[in-house]
Amino acid sequence: MGPYLQGAKAVVIEDPYIRLQHQIQNFVRFCETVLKAGTVKKISLITGHDDKTPLAEMAEKLEELKQSLLELDVELEVKLNPNIHDREIRLDNGWIIKIGRGLDFYQKPSGWFEVGAHDLNLRKCLETKVDIFRGVSSD
Repeated sequence: MGPYLQGAKAVVIEDPYIRLQHQIQNFVRFCETVLKAGTVKKISLITGHDDKTPLAEMAEKLEELKQSLLELDVELEVKLNPNIHDREIRLDNGWIIKIGRGLDFYQKPSGWFEVGAHDLNLRKCLETKVDIFRGVSSD
């Protein structure tokens, strides 16, 4: 995803399943990738919830991430929308990335002492489609 982030100042990610610990950890990894681009100053997350979502726990984890990003001069805005279904990442440089499974595409390792347990570059992924296309830049 790194090459598509070049020159982007704002990222909007819509993913209805940034709720549970492993999903939030995937979002943290996404934010780390965004930070490596070096130009993004705002990340907006639109995610969903249902009756089973631990909202207080979710809010606490996302607030911790928000403070961590602020220390690096990046603003995190979080909005909840219980009606969203599709997953999409929009960059203000015009790129749009659609991942069928959203950020939750890694397989859980069989054990924590196997290759890929910690280095996600080596972890097996679940089958998904990724569509990347150029929209209109908001510059």
